[in-house]
Amino acid sequence: MANTFVLLIFKHFVDEDLLALTQHHRVAIFHRMFSLRNKLLPFLHPGSIKMDADSKALYELISLYHLQLDLSEDLTKNDVEEFRYHSKRILTALFPAKSSSCLIQHHILQYNTNQVHMYYIQHEKINDWKCSNQPIILYFHGGGFVFGDIDTYSCFECHLSKSLNMLILHVDFRLVPEHSLEETIEDVINIYKILLDADSNIHRRLIGMGDSSGGMLWIYLLQWIISNNKPVPQGVILHSPWPNLEYFDNVRFSTDNYLSYRLVYNLRQLVIGKDANWFEMTDEELSKISPTDNSYKGFPPLYITAGTNEISFDAIHDMSKKMKLSGVEVTLDEGEGLMHTYALFHMWSPQGRCVQEKIHQWIREQLLIGMQSKSNVNRVTINPTCILDS
Repeated sequence: MANTFVLLIFKHFVDEDLLALTQHHRVAIFHRMFSLRNKLLPFLHPGSIKMDADSKALYELISLYHLQLDLSEDLTKNDVEEFRYHSKRILTALFPAKSSSCLIQHHILQYNTNQVHMYYIQHEKINDWKCSNQPIILYFHGGGFVFGDIDTYSCFECHLSKSLNMLILHVDFRLVPEHSLEETIEDVINIYKILLDADSNIHRRLIGMGDSSGGMLWIYLLQWIISNNKPVPQGVILHSPWPNLEYFDNVRFSTDNYLSYRLVYNLRQLVIGKDANWFEMTDEELSKISPTDNSYKGFPPLYITAGTNEISFDAIHDMSKKMKLSGVEVTLDEGEGLMHTYALFHMWSPQGRCVQEKIHQWIREQLLIGMQSKSNVNRVTINPTCILDS
């Protein structure tokens, strides 16, 4: 009703010229319209009274895509492709525009007989990640293991690279349903092995980052790293991470239109197999595709963001408590009244911008600790080709 009211007020602005604009421009115009309405008529918006006008407008933008960001129970290949199309469409519109100075290189990395696709992302010049003075962010994208690729995430990752002055490694892991979740997990494990094989101290200059299901991949990978006595990264940032595949059975009621209960339930069904029964899965089967609950001892420092309006907020909050009880240094940053992965949409939300600034400072602090620790362990001889431009 409120959205209809706004469109009626501004109807004379929404003409053929507006529709001819790029989607990014249209989203920006509607965001401005909704934000202005929220400032003038705040009582028309059902969201949290603590939310600012811009964040409320972001919520409404996401709501406009509610019907498209869904999967039916009777999943077909066309359903999956339609879901991927609309998911990419909204994310690329909400992420920053890609700078002309952002460089992206595609590489195929080999571990034994397995190949993993990875993209190197950096501004103006792509430095070699093998160089001992090159800090790295290893990014696992979200998308419920079903969608997400370099085309969708490169704009956000270009922004990250420029704002942090760091090299971003985007892992283009295999997706469901064309591949199994076990194969997805195999890709991220193999990437970590490749990095360690190239530089046994790489973990001291490595920051992990993942959103949504990509956050769950990081939790699984950290448990694998610790159980296999490998060194953990210097720190990991998790944006609205799925704690595991089991938490969907006890989610809270939420009006979050970006990640609804129906959507996550159907995503999980797609992940385990269309004809599989979730409640008949054994612990052994689960251990191959989902992190173990309450097994966090030895984790590196974590910075976790979560919107208080997302369905997984309670599960993320509980997981953070368990992590702290296990001795893990955890920062949980809550976006008041905001949706799933709100921290990625910093262009549209002051809370998103604020948390990004805090994360940047946190990354600098973790990398400083890592480099100081590295210098105490051994003296590093830097290859002249690896010296960064000042």
